[in-house]
Amino acid sequence: MTNPFAILGLPESLLLDPASIETAWRGHTRDVTTLGEESASDQNRARALLTDPVSRLAAWLEVKAPDLAPDRAIAPALMDLFAKIGPILSQTDALLARYRQATTALARALLTKEAITAQLAVQELLQQIQAAKAGYLDRFADFEEAAKHGDFTTAAASLGPLKFLKKWEEQCRERLLALIAT
Repeated sequence: MTNPFAILGLPESLLLDPASIETAWRGHTRDVTTLGEESASDQNRARALLTDPVSRLAAWLEVKAPDLAPDRAIAPALMDLFAKIGPILSQTDALLARYRQATTALARALLTKEAITAQLAVQELLQQIQAAKAGYLDRFADFEEAAKHGDFTTAAASLGPLKFLKKWEEQCRERLLALIAT
């Protein structure tokens, strides 16, 4: 797949709203019989890429500045957040393992308070991750303005941290869902 923006006939912009992406996708996939399987697959991938803001930024940089080297530096604030995430996820995994090993209702009930505490800790992490992520996503308009002058450095520097935040958010959501299911 080359340019997901072009595939859906959308402007190469970070500021696309989900409704416009969905409308463009629906417009292009309306007549499924005339679309080849490969074309439909490309359109579905383009939709998935552009709907996710982190993937949209990566695609936008690939289209607008394909020769730009990725910036892999991580801000100290994100390292501090990562230092919190690791232990909480490890403790949650250990709790979930103990819960799976519990063979009686009483054994599971004894783990309930610990599970609630873990849920609250993971929810707090999610809030911190989402706040950090929003801080980057709120700068998309600034990235586009800088791009008008050929400057993609800030956007490129934001991609790495956003990818980490997205991964951590997914990991926390997985653990939270597992805790809720217990």
